[in-house]
Amino acid sequence: MRTASRSHLRPEPRAAHRPARVEEGAAAVEFAIVLPLMLLLVFGVIDFGRALQQQTLLSAAVREGARTAALNGSPATIQARVRGMAGTNATVTSTLCTSSSTTTADATVTASQPFTAVTPIFVFMAMFGPSSSITTLTATGVMSCTG
Repeated sequence: MRTASRSHLRPEPRAAHRPARVEEGAAAVEFAIVLPLMLLLVFGVIDFGRALQQQTLLSAAVREGARTAALNGSPATIQARVRGMAGTNATVTSTLCTSSSTTTADATVTASQPFTAVTPIFVFMAMFGPSSSITTLTATGVMSCTG
């Protein structure tokens, strides 16, 4: 009887299964370099999402404020409407419709609001140009006076 050769069934030496210690150290160094960059990227995306949400709320608030101004609302009513939607830290200015306003006149409401980022992404953006306008969000709403 012939005996089958078992050389192809032998396990490889133990050293071939384990990565070398140098490779383990290289992986740790790569992780230490990449992790802060990945975290900055993830939290930067979160900050831009928050800024976009706050800008959208501010735009909707000034649109409602302009609608109130077009319907001859008082400055206190306009500010209350805008700050109720956008937040109490919004700075609101408005141009009201007067009783002599025609339908070609416009009521204008402008609001600005500071934006505080969670990450220092805006500090890094300052290296590439002025970024002071990024941290203050501004929106303007215009509506025709009802006359």
